[in-house]
Amino acid sequence: MKKFVIFLLLLISIVFVCKGQKPAMVKGFVLDGSTKLPIPDVEVIIEHQGIGTISESNGKFKLKIKTQGKYFLVLSHVAYKNKRLRITISDNLSDKDLKNIYLIPKIENLNEVIVKDKISKEIPYLAITLGKKEIEETQASGIGDFLRKVPNVAGIRKGGSGIDPVVRGFKFSQLNVLANNGLKIEGGCPNRMDPTSSHINLHDINKIEIIKGPFALRYGPSFGGVINMKTIQAQPFKTFCLKLNAMKGFESNYNGTSERIAIKGGNKKFYFLVSGNRKKYGNYSDGNGKEVKSEFEKYDYSINVGTKITKNQELKLYLNNSFGRNILFPALPMDERSDDTRLLSANYFISGLSKTIKTINLKIYNSDVKHIMDNKNRPFSDTVVAISSIHAIKSGYRAEMEMEIGKMKLFVGTDFENTLKDGDRKKYLIKQPRLPVKTEKLWNDAKINNFGFFSEISTTHNDFEYVAALRIDYNKASSNDLILKAMSGKVIYYDPDVDSDFINFSLSGGVKKHFSEKFSLMLSAGRGVRSPDMVERFIILLPVGYDNFDYLGNPKLKPEKNYEIDLSLKFENQNLGIFEFNGFYSYVKDFISSKLIPPSEIKPQTKDVAGVKQFFNLDYVNLFGFEFAYKNHLSNRLELDLRAAVTQGINPETTKYIIENKQVVANEKIKNDPLPEIPPFEASVDFLYKFFNSTLIPNLNFRFVAAQNNVSESFYESKTPGFALMNFGFLYNYNINFTISGGVKNVFNKAYYEHLNRRIIGSDKKLFEPGRVFYINLIFEI
Repeated sequence: MKKFVIFLLLLISIVFVCKGQKPAMVKGFVLDGSTKLPIPDVEVIIEHQGIGTISESNGKFKLKIKTQGKYFLVLSHVAYKNKRLRITISDNLSDKDLKNIYLIPKIENLNEVIVKDKISKEIPYLAITLGKKEIEETQASGIGDFLRKVPNVAGIRKGGSGIDPVVRGFKFSQLNVLANNGLKIEGGCPNRMDPTSSHINLHDINKIEIIKGPFALRYGPSFGGVINMKTIQAQPFKTFCLKLNAMKGFESNYNGTSERIAIKGGNKKFYFLVSGNRKKYGNYSDGNGKEVKSEFEKYDYSINVGTKITKNQELKLYLNNSFGRNILFPALPMDERSDDTRLLSANYFISGLSKTIKTINLKIYNSDVKHIMDNKNRPFSDTVVAISSIHAIKSGYRAEMEMEIGKMKLFVGTDFENTLKDGDRKKYLIKQPRLPVKTEKLWNDAKINNFGFFSEISTTHNDFEYVAALRIDYNKASSNDLILKAMSGKVIYYDPDVDSDFINFSLSGGVKKHFSEKFSLMLSAGRGVRSPDMVERFIILLPVGYDNFDYLGNPKLKPEKNYEIDLSLKFENQNLGIFEFNGFYSYVKDFISSKLIPPSEIKPQTKDVAGVKQFFNLDYVNLFGFEFAYKNHLSNRLELDLRAAVTQGINPETTKYIIENKQVVANEKIKNDPLPEIPPFEASVDFLYKFFNSTLIPNLNFRFVAAQNNVSESFYESKTPGFALMNFGFLYNYNINFTISGGVKNVFNKAYYEHLNRRIIGSDKKLFEPGRVFYINLIFEI
């Protein structure tokens, strides 16, 4: 009996003690970031704790946490972008009132079943996402032009189309540019009049992800950054339906028009998207009223179909055929007569396999580019007409598995890409028609294979987020003998030693420390390795560089290695706004540059060039810079967005060749020469105001670009004056079916050129940007 009484008293004590440990109540309201109206049915969960709830009709939510500590609160809704907040529960388990939490609307229709993107956003390295809303609000000739609005992202202009992206001074094959997480494209032109980004229509894009630095190793070799272009995809619907989307655009100055029509539909089991685009632009006038030969015409169609094989299995097929015609490039030796590109991919997705294995994603793809260009619009075509025809094929696969082990998220996978390239240049001697046509090989059945294995792991612990990634690539290149013959049959250049193979190791890591719910610090470090590309290895005497030389490939080049460190700060305050700062430093080992080949060994084949340069590896170069961003809601309707960025690059020691009468006569050593084609400091500020519950949203943009005086002597780079621009745009949502966007770009008709714009061929004058442009887009959706 005595033991029973003691047991009963002990039990009562435990009950009272447990009753006294009241759990902490986390509560708040979820509101639309644009309209400030409450959002019902938002899923609110405590990450990795199995605790969650749904917001009520007035946006209110509350949930209980029984133990003190630091947690991540995740809010998700099919019509809004996910939000992830760090919260701290104190030792006494006091309640936590988060007050108002604002979510940013997505673009997708509410009636559609949204398939969530599986790419993790909670990663400690710098990633920027641009969505369809930004595309609809701006005027741009293509993806490369559109990306120039991002801090420390510039573009090399050679004509009215095909602007080639540059991220923090890294360009061309130093960037991993792909579509839909894995589809890769090899352009045809050795002068990159058709970079990867030019083969996909801007209006087919749903969003573009830009990851700066050698950190995202899941999508192929990553050296200077990743640009992931995600096209609009077919999505399942709860019940069968058909939807039509159409767009008509007009731009003055170019006298340019663009059209798009898309039909999507289906049900839960089978769904599809069929679309077509056309864009026809004329020559534009710069701010001085001078006409720039820049016309182009592009059109394409795409078919995307998907099916739910089972509840957890999905198959998607994608076809895109695009065509370019008569595209003028006044800064290149040739213009594009035709470009026919076919993109194919199949994607198989499995989810919910087990508690540990979350998803498996399999993709196969093929890109086929047929590219023809000529010099018929150049002054020297009255003596020699040259026509180049190039065929580039890239095919491969990507397989990835996502796992969750406790708090750890793990991605493992493999990918493979096979690049084939062959091309000829035929020269017709107009004044000597009886002489035979001279045929020169630009590429001689060149091939590069790259097989990779990758892994990425991320986790959280208290106030820290961690990520680490590893990538191993086996790269093998081969070609038929590099050979060039004169009209007489005499061999001008011959190199049979063309094979090479490398094993490349890349790795990266990052940590993010949350000092509070408002302030965080992020540190990332990585080593990215990329093997030489087709031009660097196998090109045969073409003027493909920034300077005035014929270039010769070097099959024995070593891979470039980028050792980079990034440091980022973020501060967020409801009244003061959001401050973000990111600084970076890159040490690039075996940087690929060029050196002069004596004329006694080989002579140039292009008229008026100074000689022949061959690609080779420098010991090292340095790049460094920063990005700054500030955003604030000055009122419920007025928003301020400020951005600034700069990059500098230094080559510690190089050689400058002294040219007189278009010939190299001497050389001199230069210390600490700036790298060529690095954009200057730039800042921009946007003021956005929302009228009539966001029905009408005007935007005023001011852009300030400093003079670029840090120019490369060894590449004969000229200084660029600074300039300031004002742009105006608006978005008018008449109803859910009809939207108008428009504006004026370069309001004051400023005559200016970007530092990365190439020189007009045959002169030392830079290619000017367009003068004032009025534009309007009419967007219908039913």
